[in-house]
Amino acid sequence: MPAFTSLERRMSRDVDRLHDALWHDASGNRAKLAGDLLRDARDLDTFLHAGGKLRRNAEALVKRWGEPGAGESLFELLRHVYGLTAAAEALRRRDYSRTGRHVAETISSVTIGVCAGAGCFEFVQEWEGGKVDFETYMGKLADFLQSKGIDRAGEWKRTVVAARHYGTAFDKRASKTLQALSARAAVLNGLVATVASIDIRTTLGSPPEFPATDFAVIVERVATRV
Repeated sequence: MPAFTSLERRMSRDVDRLHDALWHDASGNRAKLAGDLLRDARDLDTFLHAGGKLRRNAEALVKRWGEPGAGESLFELLRHVYGLTAAAEALRRRDYSRTGRHVAETISSVTIGVCAGAGCFEFVQEWEGGKVDFETYMGKLADFLQSKGIDRAGEWKRTVVAARHYGTAFDKRASKTLQALSARAAVLNGLVATVASIDIRTTLGSPPEFPATDFAVIVERVATRV
């Protein structure tokens, strides 16, 4: 089992390759990429002591790659678990700036998945295109979700914004104690918001292609490291 720093470098590279293959029609050896992703999933599962849940779900999605939603769900499964784990490990190393960066990047990806599942991807395009800031984007998304019957959409929005804000507005002048507490809060908010996003998508009828119960157990394993 490699040290997490080695696994982190591999997973950062491999999930980027998967992203490009799914959304940018990047050329490359798909079988090689699938093998690399399965190795990543196996090693991260072992690192987290996830009991095979991450590995088995990744294997199932790789087998179905090409079916609607399978590749996208594989990306979400690996990208979000890896990102949250990287945030937790940076926190343990007292690298609070890096902690915040991992949380911000992961939770941003989580919101994109919610928008895609909810059928309002234009909100993402507005935000990524610089037409609105993140809080405005999240306000529009929360209002949309509320209109679809997600009663706690506002609470989810506040949790997302709190998680992401630490990383995007990191204050290196703050005391180490304040940085440590704020970083820990950001990771925990990121974990909560990520699990809640699956509940939201399930309620909307557009869950990812992996079991919510398995995903929750995996995220709980990450939480034990915070």
